[in-house]
Amino acid sequence: MDINVFKTSYKIALISFSIGTFIFLLQIINMGINSVTMIGYYYVGLAIIVNSLTLIILLSALFLNKNKIEIIKSIGIILFNIPIAFLYYQIVIHNLI
Repeated sequence: MDINVFKTSYKIALISFSIGTFIFLLQIINMGINSVTMIGYYYVGLAIIVNSLTLIILLSALFLNKNKIEIIKSIGIILFNIPIAFLYYQIVIHNLI
């Protein structure tokens, strides 16, 4: 597997985290259900699709590549976004109620 797959997965994880954090901060600033909330919901759906596809590619690379440590690191970085997104979700929902 080409080293670009690893770099691309890192970039996808970083971009996903950055955009999610930006939307989260906008939501905190503009509390209440508004257009930021809707953008956030749509973004989460898109992020799930993109990160899932990246994860599937990395999992398949795990079986086809000898550089397993680098692949496992990439998988970990992608999966690290899940608890962060869940935490953001819990904070937003708690503040909306």
